[in-house]
Amino acid sequence: MKIKKIMLIFLINLFIISNMSYAKYTYYFEETIVELTRDSNLPICTVSYSEEELTNQNVTVTIQSNKEIEQVSGFFLSEDKKMLTKEVSQNESQKVAIRDLSGNAIKMEYSVENIDKEPPQIMGCNNGGIYTAPVELDYTDNEEIEKISIDRYDYELAIVGHRNSEKASQLTVYIEKHPLNTKKYRYFVNDKLYTTITDSQYTFTSLEEDSVIKVEALDELGNVIDTAILTDIRNAYHPKKAIISENTLTQSGNYQVVATDTAGNMTVYYIKILSSKK
Repeated sequence: MKIKKIMLIFLINLFIISNMSYAKYTYYFEETIVELTRDSNLPICTVSYSEEELTNQNVTVTIQSNKEIEQVSGFFLSEDKKMLTKEVSQNESQKVAIRDLSGNAIKMEYSVENIDKEPPQIMGCNNGGIYTAPVELDYTDNEEIEKISIDRYDYELAIVGHRNSEKASQLTVYIEKHPLNTKKYRYFVNDKLYTTITDSQYTFTSLEEDSVIKVEALDELGNVIDTAILTDIRNAYHPKKAIISENTLTQSGNYQVVATDTAGNMTVYYIKILSSKK
């Protein structure tokens, strides 16, 4: 649209002969002329996603335009009218029509295929079940299981230490048993916080022989459930923690079985194993 302004000047000379008088009038006229031209350029748009890796969270779809566009159903239009966003809670693919303010339209397609909110399955037992050893376990998931951990739990935290025979300065602390609902552990050396991790073992690479190791079991909110202390690390030559098979449980006790997939979904079972009747 183009706007032109034209100034017109009219001079009117008025003569009054009878009285021999003369008058001069000048009139100014301003006119605006609007020339309408249609925008025929299509909008240029790009699609992006808040997360492109496998995830168990919602994904935000963003359509960015180089010019102002109209609202699209199901999307949020930004204040500058150049960006559309939509939060997707499950996998979906769709084509949408994007129109600019002149009516030019293009088709844009978005595709979300990386949402996985289905937790893995632990087969061979049920949460809260009581079984006689041995117990055979199996695992399945719609994508891929990234990690399986099986730890024994009890009402109190129990730890052991194993010194590396080749490197005396190295000490691995193993959680033999932990209180129910433990989510992570906090390790101290001589009452000074050393690290906070979720694994049930940690290796210290350099320790003084008179060091005191303290471990705290924390719940999901970070509250301390129980504490265990390892004092005589100089003589901590306990055998390494017995390896618990991911598929077969042969020892009696209470177990926490955790399966985690690549999207971050987690399944946790608490089961009890009784001694075999043999």
